[in-house]
Amino acid sequence: MSDVTPVATPIVFGEALVDAFGDGLKPGGAPFNVACHLAALGLRPLMITRVGNDEAGRLLRDTAARFGLSLQTAQLAPRTARVEVSEGDGGHVFAIPANQAFDDIDARAAVQAAAATRDPCWLYFGSLALRQPTSRSALAALRASRSCCTFVDLNWREAGPTPEVILEVLHDIEVLKVSDTELGQLLGWLGLPSASAAPVAGERRTALAALCQHVGARYVLVSHGAAGAAAWDAGGCCIARALSPPVTWLRDTVGAGDAFSAWMFAGLLMGLPVPGTLDQAVAFASLSCGWRGALPEASDFYHPWRLRLGIDVPTTPPNSLAR
Repeated sequence: MSDVTPVATPIVFGEALVDAFGDGLKPGGAPFNVACHLAALGLRPLMITRVGNDEAGRLLRDTAARFGLSLQTAQLAPRTARVEVSEGDGGHVFAIPANQAFDDIDARAAVQAAAATRDPCWLYFGSLALRQPTSRSALAALRASRSCCTFVDLNWREAGPTPEVILEVLHDIEVLKVSDTELGQLLGWLGLPSASAAPVAGERRTALAALCQHVGARYVLVSHGAAGAAAWDAGGCCIARALSPPVTWLRDTVGAGDAFSAWMFAGLLMGLPVPGTLDQAVAFASLSCGWRGALPEASDFYHPWRLRLGIDVPTTPPNSLAR
């Protein structure tokens, strides 16, 4: 198999942080997780974020290097962002303090970093890094400077932007990814009827069509946790429905949504159709529940997935995850 070139360059904007579990620090932040997955798959994303030179920042840089992700364009912060994670019967609870590194991404530096990437490009971002005007301005400047297709993973948190801010940012989107809970919230913010229950393929819902019209999306991807995921087109038709395969060993679900987004984004970068990519994205996310935290430790995890994208597996990959 010859090496295959993606049809578009990936740009990933947003938070890189550490999740502080009871047993130690783990790298995190949805954009950082997605960028690491893309890099390990051989897709070379540009990561626009802010990271400190502290212990947490060194963990993020070491992690990025193991996945083959460059953080050369990461802006320097006084302190790396940190999230406290507690675990209970109801799942994980994330305490996200104010005034984090990702709240202060500089617009000029972001635009300058993206200027070196080739066209065409795809831009990924979530909502957490948009809670403060500085980073929102950076994203707006970046979008104005490049004609990119846009993949938005809402990934809404209580500590994130207000609904008003989110609705202002959601425009001219190619793909919007939400959980079923987030879909219900988003439809509520827009005054649309609830449509978060898992559908069947071919089903039409006017609320989904209205949502696509409001944000300009061609597709909406909805994750339904253990029930899999669905893909909707701009006309409100469910064009694909994928069920989750059994999870043989459930370690935790942190980062499962990011794994799903990463594979869907990878498929778009390779020019693959959305409906045909959904099953693999659900399977990829299910496997992520078998490791602690959002990212795997072993490099060979990615080998069969690279082959599915048509990307060669290096015999001795640089920055290998193997320890």
